[in-house]
Amino acid sequence: MSLPETIPYFLADRIKAGIIRWRYPPGSSLREIDLAAEYGASRGPVREALRILELQGLVLHAPRRGFKVKHYTADDLRHLYRLRAQLEAEVIDALSTKQVDALCDGLDRINAVMRDSAARKDLEGYFLNNIEFHQLMIDSTESSVLRTILHQVNAMSLPVRFILLRNEFSGRSEYKYHRDITQAVRDRNFKLAKKMTVEHITVNMERVVDVYAEALGRHGER
Repeated sequence: MSLPETIPYFLADRIKAGIIRWRYPPGSSLREIDLAAEYGASRGPVREALRILELQGLVLHAPRRGFKVKHYTADDLRHLYRLRAQLEAEVIDALSTKQVDALCDGLDRINAVMRDSAARKDLEGYFLNNIEFHQLMIDSTESSVLRTILHQVNAMSLPVRFILLRNEFSGRSEYKYHRDITQAVRDRNFKLAKKMTVEHITVNMERVVDVYAEALGRHGER
């Protein structure tokens, strides 16, 4: 594997992808020597990459114990989902002062891809476009504060969102929520868009707690 010049950031992205998809499950050790061998890097850049992920809230470090993938308690998950809902409601409020036609055209294109991914049971395609949908809305606020805060919160939420999606993807039609939110924004009915956005995030909160615990149990049995 040929590593780019920004090796720590490249490695952070690769390790992050593994954490999100539970290749490195919550609570598992991230040994620098093992990761260096896996990615063909030296331990220094691996350590820097893990520090980057620590700042994003995905990894924890303990002196003399090394790095581990962040493990969430049930209360952590509830706090995370409530915070995401509040922040994404702020996104809708920020959009209410913007021209949104170009944004909604972009969201419609993403919705079409999500619909096709759902029909083909393409979990990875659906997941990546789901992220892109929400990120496009955040970016369109042109708010550096919202972008910065949601970058952190969304990074922490991605492993949780992935495991829920993987558990319930078959026959899924969640893209309808995104389509309805898009239409409300296009109609400049921001009150409705905000209500649907909050509901879209929080409706699965208790289910997330159960699915996360079940997944941890399965990985613990390996």
